[in-house]
Amino acid sequence: MQARNKKDASDPMKPQISRTESQAAELAPERGRLNSLKVILVLSTIMALQMTSFVMIVPLFARRFNEFGTGVAALGLSAMAYALVSTVTAPFMGALADRFGRRPLVLGSLAGYVAAFCGYLLAPTAGVLIVLRGITGAFTAALIPAVTGLASDLAPDDRRAQWIGFVNGGASFGWIAGPIAGGMIYDRWGYSAALIVSIVIAGVTFLVALLAVPESRLVNERTSPAAARHPSRGWRKSLQGSLANLRSSLPNSMPTFFALLFICFAVLFAWAFMEPEFMFYAYNDLDWSSSMLGLVMSTFGVAMMLGEFGFGRLSDRVGRKPIILIGLVLFSAQFLGLAFFSNYLLIAATFTIAGLGNALFDPALTASILDISPAEHRARMLGIKYTAGSIGNILGPALVVLVTSSVSENGIFLMAFGVVLLAILVGLTIKIDVQPSESEAEQAVVSMESSISHKSLFSGDT
Repeated sequence: MQARNKKDASDPMKPQISRTESQAAELAPERGRLNSLKVILVLSTIMALQMTSFVMIVPLFARRFNEFGTGVAALGLSAMAYALVSTVTAPFMGALADRFGRRPLVLGSLAGYVAAFCGYLLAPTAGVLIVLRGITGAFTAALIPAVTGLASDLAPDDRRAQWIGFVNGGASFGWIAGPIAGGMIYDRWGYSAALIVSIVIAGVTFLVALLAVPESRLVNERTSPAAARHPSRGWRKSLQGSLANLRSSLPNSMPTFFALLFICFAVLFAWAFMEPEFMFYAYNDLDWSSSMLGLVMSTFGVAMMLGEFGFGRLSDRVGRKPIILIGLVLFSAQFLGLAFFSNYLLIAATFTIAGLGNALFDPALTASILDISPAEHRARMLGIKYTAGSIGNILGPALVVLVTSSVSENGIFLMAFGVVLLAILVGLTIKIDVQPSESEAEQAVVSMESSISHKSLFSGDT
């Protein structure tokens, strides 16, 4: 009987049943009798705490660089360093999480954040602060795939997206709470107090992970002994296979695919290009406090979170293209608000509109890429989308460093608006048709051949 069960389990012709929640519970003894849903809630809490500690000090970098006697150029370089290191290290960190497990990378990245935040507090020069912010990009590149992979490992197949959504929801909460908390602490007690609170929160986050985050990958799920003995050989084979299959994995509608990638690049470039100038403009020209700046940034996050919950499926009902275009138009409101308004409430309103626009176009854009991609290679296409956006995050701060001395604040805001306007014009050209998987295509061919055979039979053709 056991031999027969083993044969059935390995039979490729036997249909594979997806892992349901009840079946996942049966695996609990192998996972150390862990309650998977509780682990997901722990991960959501960790992401909420970590994002709060991280985002609460981002608006304060402009203040710190001012104290060092530097300005927009230094802030732009620090943002570029963070994005560059994050982009370069992300593929390697994901591979490390697959090879050595999720828990080591989660703990290592959280410990790294504590050390980096201590460095922010003690940094004696702007150059040291730029280097430290760049190093922090590696910790982000390690934490995100490790946490997401852990959630995916523990989730039942029929609830995987929902459980990953719980984890992302924790991060969204941190994006909302962080700027407000950081601004209020800075205004009352100063930069050092805000950093100390951030360090304490990051330390608590590490302790929670140390005590409550398990390892979701079993030993036999990791790298085989042969691959471990010859890692370079495994990497070469993987690289050769990836290059050989790249062309077959690309969507058939390449013009639409490149248009979608450009839109992703453009929106992140526009924000990254505008952000350093926006920070100094708010402090120096508009005379905002850190609390006021944090509140405006949080309104964007609140609108985005509520929009994703309320309108996430809108493009499924009315189509991807109109929702992408409407979302981009709304997203551009923040740049126009900064260029033409000086009233705090009006600018906050434009950021709220922009957050709602982001909630509209981003899910629709991602779904569009999935629609035109082969089902067998959709994850790879989303990886390319992430790369396009990361390039925008790198080039935006780099360009603002070059032009900040010769272009006014309003000029930079209008240039960012122009990039989004170009993305809207490119969006008018997209045509999204769902591309079937290979199995679906084969079924369509069989169905067509069967239909032709039946027509020939009834018409008397030979």
